[in-house]
Amino acid sequence: MSHIWSDPQRHWEQGIDVLRDDPMSMTDPVLYQIYIGALAKLTFGNGHLAAFYTFLLSISMPWLWYRFFRELQPSKDIALLGWAIVSWVPSWLGIYAYFMQETLMMPLLGAALWATWRCHRKQSLNAFLLMVFIWVLAGLTRGVCIPMAAVAATWLWIAQPNKISKALYSILILGIVLGPLTYRAYDKMNILAPHGIGQMNMIYSKSGKKELKIKYERQGAVWYYGYGSPATGSRPFAPFSDWHTARTGKVMVDIDVDKGAEEWERNFEKNQLSFRNYLWITSENLIMLMFDPSWPDSNPDYVVGYLNYQMRWIWLPLLLLAVVCTSLFAIKDRPLVRSHHWLLPGIFAGWFIIQGFMPLAVNEGRYRKPLELFVVAQLLFLAGTSRRFNPIARIAQTNGSIRPPNNSSELNGEPVMATKTLENEKEKEKENV
Repeated sequence: MSHIWSDPQRHWEQGIDVLRDDPMSMTDPVLYQIYIGALAKLTFGNGHLAAFYTFLLSISMPWLWYRFFRELQPSKDIALLGWAIVSWVPSWLGIYAYFMQETLMMPLLGAALWATWRCHRKQSLNAFLLMVFIWVLAGLTRGVCIPMAAVAATWLWIAQPNKISKALYSILILGIVLGPLTYRAYDKMNILAPHGIGQMNMIYSKSGKKELKIKYERQGAVWYYGYGSPATGSRPFAPFSDWHTARTGKVMVDIDVDKGAEEWERNFEKNQLSFRNYLWITSENLIMLMFDPSWPDSNPDYVVGYLNYQMRWIWLPLLLLAVVCTSLFAIKDRPLVRSHHWLLPGIFAGWFIIQGFMPLAVNEGRYRKPLELFVVAQLLFLAGTSRRFNPIARIAQTNGSIRPPNNSSELNGEPVMATKTLENEKEKEKENV
């Protein structure tokens, strides 16, 4: 409650004033506003109560990721290690000192991935629909979850039976949840946008300008907003380099809401992106994504913020390590490699293509948090599945079998063929020695 300014202030005010219908309140997805509204009602703005409920949200995040780690690979010890890592890394700890959408998105992302791997294991209609529903909630918190949801749902829908029923019921869920939100957006903004009005950020990104000034008109009412990404004022390579964005100037946007989508199209035409500018903007976006300090949770005045600021250097090396180890795993442990082992890299690739190469927004360091979580998850998967680290996987490599996760009698709907226990394998190793 001491950090009600800038983006946290916007989120707080949009949550406590539930009947706001100005254009800025329609820009963000609705679920975080609902969360803030509930938090405000439960606390009446009391800082101690707000801290208590935020604490509950913060500890739910690593626990949900732990449930995902248990589904992802067979080792409970490695899943516990992942729980500890997610609990203590400053990038996922410090953000809970602020009212930011990531505080809700990260638990929902962990829950969605858990539901995805649970659906892969069970292959039932109920598991598939639960997965779809949680992914919908994640997408209503941050739109960047939508491409991840598309990869996960499409992958499992293609691989599993009961396609018609799963498709029909999934469409029903989408209609029930997104239909009213679509009508809500059309009623106030005259465009179809159940996940929020993202066109403003797209124009800002494609313009190549440092700031955005936007004027909205609707039925005689007028709103003026100004916006500039914190990444445009940062030095991502500091202290080694003073490099900063080449963006300069302001882009002016004038929207008559009553004219609907044609107004946005007119402003897109005014700020068309050439191929040369696309390369420049994309290269900057990738730099900001990988090295920009996460704002506002990298405040060096706090210990966690200072550590978060310094740890931004480790994520690209860890990403490259995960890519190399995944490639080696695919080559050396080929009998263990199945199509679902590529599901997590596929979901990550869907996110990375949209976040890194599509000029939908000016990237900031906090947009990197899904990448950080995916890198940790993939390294834990490799540690839990690779026969170099996991004795159970070595047995499977020898016997052509797979150990089921969570002590279940089946793995992903397939009968388990392994009969040797870990103790027998250890005895055999002793005899060989």
